Amino acid sequence: MPLEDRIRSSVDQALATLVREVLEHATEERDAATRSAREVAFADAEQAAQERVADAEARVRATMDEAIERARADDRDVAAREIRQQIESEVGQKMRDELAAAEIRMKAALADSEARASKAVKTSVAAARVRERELEMVGVTRLLESIRGLDGASSLSEVLDALATAAAKEAARAAVVVLRGDRIQGWKMSGFGPRDSQPKSIDLPLAEAGVIGMAVGAARVVSTRDGQAASAGPGFEKLSADRMGLAVPVIVGGRVVAVVYADGVSMDGHEMPVPSAWPEVIEVLTRHAGRCLEALTTQKTTPPKIHGAGTKGAAAGDTPAALGNPA
Repeated sequence: MPLEDRIRSSVDQALATLVREVLEHATEERDAATRSAREVAFADAEQAAQERVADAEARVRATMDEAIERARADDRDVAAREIRQQIESEVGQKMRDELAAAEIRMKAALADSEARASKAVKTSVAAARVRERELEMVGVTRLLESIRGLDGASSLSEVLDALATAAAKEAARAAVVVLRGDRIQGWKMSGFGPRDSQPKSIDLPLAEAGVIGMAVGAARVVSTRDGQAASAGPGFEKLSADRMGLAVPVIVGGRVVAVVYADGVSMDGHEMPVPSAWPEVIEVLTRHAGRCLEALTTQKTTPPKIHGAGTKGAAAGDTPAALGNPA
């Protein structure tokens, strides 16, 4: 073989060996680099994966915590609603029960109160009726005693005294006056203060005797509420316009011999409470006194004197005619 061919063959072999070695070394380096790159990539990927997993776990955990909190909140709301509904139901039922019980108690109390009130009213009415009956009986008894006093009088002056005493028991103020011609003179009076001790100080003409003069002129009962007699007092005493005075004539044989004046004005200026029967009782007593005087005058054959009062028989001058003339 020629040298050149051998050299070329040797060089080719050497190159082939070198190339093979270089290739093997390059392959090894490539494999090493690949492994290293793969390891780094795997490590990075693993770290990234771990980070992503951790982040995902954190997000999941946060989501789960949030979901759990929401669930717990929902559970609390549901529980609160249920508890509230239960409480409201229980409270409502309790309130209904209490209201029903209170209504029952109230009805029972109302019934009891009505029963008590009814009983109290009946008791009060019964007591009022008893009191009214007692007052009525007291008035009737007093009237009966006054009539008995008039019946027991044995002279004209005693009749007038008994009439004055009886009238004083019925009215706050009462006066008996007798006629002396065309004048009136006090006989006896009560409730007029200092005047009571000096009744004969009253001496007035009929024209100035107010309601008394009107009663004499009309020969009937006249009050200060009657027409022209309105606001006219007895002449010897003032009477307010809002007060009523009553004048009742004592008639004997068709003639007025005396007059009873009465009103309900007390010493302090106030009027007696109404309703009051004193006006009617005064009229009854005065009429009965007139009958008693008529009976006495018909029994006497000799006219007695009025100054003879106090004797059992009627003295001269103790007649209606004598009472109607000046002493």
